[in-house]
Amino acid sequence: MSPCRIVLVEDDDDLRLIASMSLETIGGHKVLALESGARAVAEAANFIPDLLILDVSMPLMDGPQTLAALRQQPALHDVPAVFLTAHTQGKQVAHYRSLGAVDVIAKPFDPAQLCSRVQAVLDLPPAARVEAVLSWAPTQAGGLPEALPTALVVEDDPGVRYLLGFILQQQGWRVLEADDGPRALEAIKQGEVTDVVLMDIMLPGIDGLELLELLRAEKRWRGVPVMMLTAKGDETSITRALAAGASDYLGKPFDPADLVARLQRLRRLSAGGA
Repeated sequence: MSPCRIVLVEDDDDLRLIASMSLETIGGHKVLALESGARAVAEAANFIPDLLILDVSMPLMDGPQTLAALRQQPALHDVPAVFLTAHTQGKQVAHYRSLGAVDVIAKPFDPAQLCSRVQAVLDLPPAARVEAVLSWAPTQAGGLPEALPTALVVEDDPGVRYLLGFILQQQGWRVLEADDGPRALEAIKQGEVTDVVLMDIMLPGIDGLELLELLRAEKRWRGVPVMMLTAKGDETSITRALAAGASDYLGKPFDPADLVARLQRLRRLSAGGA
């Protein structure tokens, strides 16, 4: 059997270590072991995996939510997925399979059995894999209601931009996006005024600090909270951003839980409650 590339997402440190070592030493596969769904959304596509193995019960983004997010990335749309879970009653397994899982493996697992089950999935004919993947369908139908708060995300890195958008949507936000300074300026000049803005400092065309000054010069945007995204340790840029009117800043790479907490604060600011 030829080695394959596997993305393993498991929040329990011990289980993640056991599973990854088993798949590497017994199965001979190359494994990218991650501790959260958010990291999987940000990093899995670049690994170019042959298989996704996702724990069902994880904080913030559980296995089904993570799989739904991964399926929205073109590079991962057709990659077969396996769920790991302690909940293996018939109805539960049927539900997980309806979400597009090719197999559901019970925890705790025997390392040799895990490798055997994974290999069985990898040995499936392509048509069988496709059938399972096609059974997946997004749980949200149509667009998000206009009544929901709206965020403008300005970020040139597609992976970070996607992750920010996904987390915002999971927290009940409608998301508008711009991938460079000129497009963001167009949105500021001609687009709707959003409830918050998340803006990277390093942007092509017009950098985030200049863009922040242009935004604050627009009367209709002056009261909108702005969170600047910056490399951790860039104190000079943080100081300049706060002086230019930023409401908050977030260092990259960021902790999704920290982002959620800061979003809640910005939401209160937007509503005039802080």
